[in-house]
Amino acid sequence: MSLSRQQIIDTALKILRDYGLADLSMRRLARDLGVQPGALYWHVKNKQELLGVLAERILENVDGGAAADDVAGDGGAAGPGASAGSIRRLALEIRRALLQVRDGAEVVSLAQALDPQALGPVITLRRLLATAGLGEPQAGWAARAVTHYILGAVAEEQTQADLVRAGLVTRDGGGDDDGSGASDGADDAFNFGVDLFLAGLSVQPASQS
Repeated sequence: MSLSRQQIIDTALKILRDYGLADLSMRRLARDLGVQPGALYWHVKNKQELLGVLAERILENVDGGAAADDVAGDGGAAGPGASAGSIRRLALEIRRALLQVRDGAEVVSLAQALDPQALGPVITLRRLLATAGLGEPQAGWAARAVTHYILGAVAEEQTQADLVRAGLVTRDGGGDDDGSGASDGADDAFNFGVDLFLAGLSVQPASQS
């Protein structure tokens, strides 16, 4: 069977899930596929492109549909309450998707740095913030701040999970490590942080000097 781009992506995602980003090299990927490293480059230009595709896969089940409906609803503008609820739901869905894949936050963070306009949920987040009364470029700044918060919070959870697996630290509160990176109390802490952002946005002017 000839090598396909889909095989490469599926195998890369399996390595990521099982071993983490540190083990995801092009050489390791080629070895697991039983091909020479050069064969990979017929299907992906480089590791950066591979990470971008993996980031899209990690976020592919994030349902931005309801959020997009709020953006494109009556007259294309959502009320402050609807926008806040949509932003919160989208943030929680992004976090949930990141936690499903080991080092998911790091992969998406790298992809976001390489191409800030490539990830659909992040673009939807920016559009929602614009409907919440923020003009340009404030909506972009707010989307970046919220995105950084999501990625940073999940990266910390996943790093702690790695340390627990390595036996270097114990889980605070004795919570079980289910491999997702989530720990006891992490849901409440994350939700509190998102709500702080939303509370701050509600008092921001549409434009600043």
